[in-house]
Amino acid sequence: MKLILASLFFTTLICQSAFVLATSVPQSEGAMLAEGSLPAEGSLSAEGSLPAEGSLPDEGSLLAEGSSLPNNVDEIVVDLQEDGRIYTPTQESGSLEMSYPMSAQRLKAEGYIELSYDVDEQGKPINLRFTRISGIDIFETLIEKNINDWEYIPATMDGVPIVQKNLSRSFTFALTKLSDKFPEPLMRREFAHTYLRMRKLLKEKKYEELGETLNKMEEANIIRFSENRQLSLVKFTYLDKVGASVQDKILTLERAIKDIARTEKTKKSHSKIKAMLFKLYVNNQQYLQALIQYNALRNSDFSEDLLPDLAPLLEVANAKLRSGEPLKAAVKVDATDIAAHYLSRRMFKIDADEAISFTELRCGDFNVSFDYTKDTLYQLPFDWNSCKLVVSAPEGTLLTISESAIYDSL
Repeated sequence: MKLILASLFFTTLICQSAFVLATSVPQSEGAMLAEGSLPAEGSLSAEGSLPAEGSLPDEGSLLAEGSSLPNNVDEIVVDLQEDGRIYTPTQESGSLEMSYPMSAQRLKAEGYIELSYDVDEQGKPINLRFTRISGIDIFETLIEKNINDWEYIPATMDGVPIVQKNLSRSFTFALTKLSDKFPEPLMRREFAHTYLRMRKLLKEKKYEELGETLNKMEEANIIRFSENRQLSLVKFTYLDKVGASVQDKILTLERAIKDIARTEKTKKSHSKIKAMLFKLYVNNQQYLQALIQYNALRNSDFSEDLLPDLAPLLEVANAKLRSGEPLKAAVKVDATDIAAHYLSRRMFKIDADEAISFTELRCGDFNVSFDYTKDTLYQLPFDWNSCKLVVSAPEGTLLTISESAIYDSL
């Protein structure tokens, strides 16, 4: 493996939000996160929230004094074009869809499954791992019985089939027409009771007790998508009140919109959440991810009233991407043990507070697997565009990803 040992100047500036707004708890329970509703835009102190009109800092004021690596420290630089393992990713060769179980239809039961797996040299899925299960056990059993029927064209390196690791997929088992009567009314009533109690704790600012209740609810088998979304939105408001990290807020909102928006109320809620995520991504220097989120919002229903307020931050994101200046984002690994970050510079470095077991670039038509080494800079060639960095580490691991357009050998 060819390693270039060089003295580097790799400056990393941290973009910090200069516009944290004051918070206020909604005065009535009815105003608190009812299904399909969110706190008013101005009532959140979520990092990345828009300031009042006309108060947006100019571009230069968004940059605070950041940390930088010492100028005269020898560091390893890995050229991924030469030293990475470039391969053609696996492709689906048949349908992975499964029929809705008749027993679940009779119960009017829905479910949502997230899973990770590898694909071997013969194109067969192996090492199945369930990372999230909501619903009755029959959906998990259905996937276990059908996974051997999934067909893939295996990944290849230099024409030779290889194993591709850490593929992920989600399955939504949803009825076309929802019934007002839920098949397990006791569970539904218990959730409603707990949900009202959580809102009351939030209003009374009993955050320690609310945090304990949220942890218990997240460990429970929440079945309905609306309940998952309500739980996520309560948790987001709780995180905002206790001053939690922007990374925890991002993971919470990302979870809130994983289900399919089928009703008008849900679509409106999803659009508002996407707008909030856009702001958080900009604040976290995930500018390319922010633009992807903005485009998803722009192409969704009920976005017309939201887009004008996002225009100032959209200009900031575009300006930062064009500037070529160093960037630094912190990304937290979710329950799938995977974190992803879209790179917008040619040099990057990864720091982690836990062990990293897998690193890969996914660049569309090709992937690049490489070994992670601490205190190493990785270099991309100029013709690799739209590459997503995928990292596997224990849930909750905080990854710091520093990026720079160039480095200077001294």
